[in-house]
Amino acid sequence: MGKGAGAGGNAGTPVVRRSTRVKAQQREAAFDGNVTRVTSLGNTTGDTDFAADERDRPERFRGPEPVLPTKWWHAVHHALVLSACVALQVRSRTGFFHSLFLTAVMLWYGDAYTAVLHCALDRAECLKVKILNGAARGFQAHHEFPYASTRGRGVYRMVCDTHRIQIITVASALLFGRWTKMTARVCLMKLVVSAYGGAVGHFYAHGGGGSRPRWVKVMQKAHLLLPPKHHVGGHHVAPHGINFGIVNGWSNRVLNGALNDKTPSIDCMLRVWAFLSLFDVAIIERLVLPAEAVLKHVGGQVLGEVKGFAPRLF
Repeated sequence: MGKGAGAGGNAGTPVVRRSTRVKAQQREAAFDGNVTRVTSLGNTTGDTDFAADERDRPERFRGPEPVLPTKWWHAVHHALVLSACVALQVRSRTGFFHSLFLTAVMLWYGDAYTAVLHCALDRAECLKVKILNGAARGFQAHHEFPYASTRGRGVYRMVCDTHRIQIITVASALLFGRWTKMTARVCLMKLVVSAYGGAVGHFYAHGGGGSRPRWVKVMQKAHLLLPPKHHVGGHHVAPHGINFGIVNGWSNRVLNGALNDKTPSIDCMLRVWAFLSLFDVAIIERLVLPAEAVLKHVGGQVLGEVKGFAPRLF
């Protein structure tokens, strides 16, 4: 789902409605591994699973957002991000990932960031905000045309759709970060997880049967990429009020209690998203080393207690 500019995403346009029988069948379809051929959900040639991917849709849109051509600067941007990741891995003593702790934190936070953005752009109020209208149409029309707006776009186009939010992330890191290797590391990890991971995870969550590479299926089973059952069987059931995270779903268990289709208010959601977009890299980079020091200290104490207690058992 990305920002588009065309009639395809206009809200309020009458469309041909599906029969009640079809909708009921889709609502009742269970994700138990049964395979049913799908023939009416956009560009789904070869897809033979996830038949319940369109469920109880509100049908406010004529179609998905149009697929705009990618530009040369998208490829340049991706090449620069990859080069920066490789350089950090080679030139930094702790490498790109730094530690298991930071990697786990960024995998969770990157998913949570997409959840906040997703929850905000799913609100109808965003259609009235000029600067957000295109992105909001893309997110909301996706509920009605999930295959056409993912498979029909292609994974590279979906990755390129994240270009603007990546620029905001980099600019904010430059403005508020410390300009250290940790600044670069946290910024790049956010790009890799939230932007690239979100686009790839969401694409393959709607990615259909045998067309998914083996490595994708393995990562989905391990919850390192968004599993189809978790996303399609959760968020794509009306009223689309749970499971907003689209990277791996790690944050959804926590955030489902706070985010839904009605609350918090759209003003609150946009303020939270703006705050995170501006300051998350700067905050995380300042907390990493102190948090690791605390964990090391606590871990040392626990290990010492275990070693002291073990001889008493014998």
